[in-house]
Amino acid sequence: MQRLHLFNCSNDLALAQGSKEYIAPKSVTQMERDLAPLPWWWANEGDAVLLPQGADKRAVENFFSQYNRDIIFITEDEGYNTLRQCAGCDFRPSPWGWSRASAERFRRFGMPGTLLPTDRAIEIMRALSSREFAAEYVVKLLNETVLSEYKTILAGDKMRFIKSLEELQTPERTIFKSPWSSSGRGVFAANNLDEPSIREKLTGFITRQGGFIADKLYDKILDFALEYYITPDGKARFLGYSVFVAGGNGYYGHNIVAPQDTLKELITKSGCPEELLDTLITAHSTLLTTTLSGKYSGVVGIDMLTARENGNIVVHPCIEINLRMNIGVLAIMVNSLTDCTDCKLVPASGCMFGAAVIKQKLHIAPIKSRSK
Repeated sequence: MQRLHLFNCSNDLALAQGSKEYIAPKSVTQMERDLAPLPWWWANEGDAVLLPQGADKRAVENFFSQYNRDIIFITEDEGYNTLRQCAGCDFRPSPWGWSRASAERFRRFGMPGTLLPTDRAIEIMRALSSREFAAEYVVKLLNETVLSEYKTILAGDKMRFIKSLEELQTPERTIFKSPWSSSGRGVFAANNLDEPSIREKLTGFITRQGGFIADKLYDKILDFALEYYITPDGKARFLGYSVFVAGGNGYYGHNIVAPQDTLKELITKSGCPEELLDTLITAHSTLLTTTLSGKYSGVVGIDMLTARENGNIVVHPCIEINLRMNIGVLAIMVNSLTDCTDCKLVPASGCMFGAAVIKQKLHIAPIKSRSK
């Protein structure tokens, strides 16, 4: 079945709030409107991309016509029946990420409830999207037999989920994260704050989301990720590597667009042995298949890093798990569909939506929506 794509980058925030009526901050809502055609980059031939009400669909279609790909654009006010009649088939919903709020958008578009996940399925995906799940996952990963010979180079054993301040040990050189947040929000390092300020922030995490993640604050060398796709029959298929830049508090900067061989070389040169990297690809594939089969189908990104520790280099095999589409997969697709290599993928404002390399930065710029 063809897919109907929705760019809802506010989904992590919607998961934290938990309501189908969630309304994103104005700046995030504007970003979603501006970058609504973004799924064109990862859509398959015959798929459709959902644009917001009032979007200038003709301008979008005219721009993307230069690429000669059969992707349909449809606005929310046109409705699902119009799409179905135009294409002559049903579509499977495919948002950036699943939440009660994203399911409600498809429902309001007119998509039949039989094509949408149940409330129970969404609750399961919400739990799997929490950093609490990532903390449980990394424990299982480090106990995988295939990784036993790499225990001296693997980090991650300090990562844990905490439900009360009584469980908190000395917070120095620690990074704290709320269970659900986006692009570095809900993340802070303890080394820049006094203890009363730390406890105040963590009390807020506990009150709003039931706890927080504590992990060691590493002397980072490189951020990278392993990208997977969980097939409908539950198998984890490796998509490729992504390399990105994030600040000390986790704020996202940009992804590097380059061939896979180049990205793998960056990772190994940062201190991750090639044989360990290959073993981690297999170990993650096995564990993702075991833990997600029957619960989730779609993109999964495993964020990792290399770091300096006591004069040695260590590899953290699972900083976070992104149970949704992500910019790393977008960077892989941009590299495959354009001649852009060795440049940075950076969101940008502008009058058209496409890819343009400016001073070695690939800018993804939006088409302006006409005012209502």
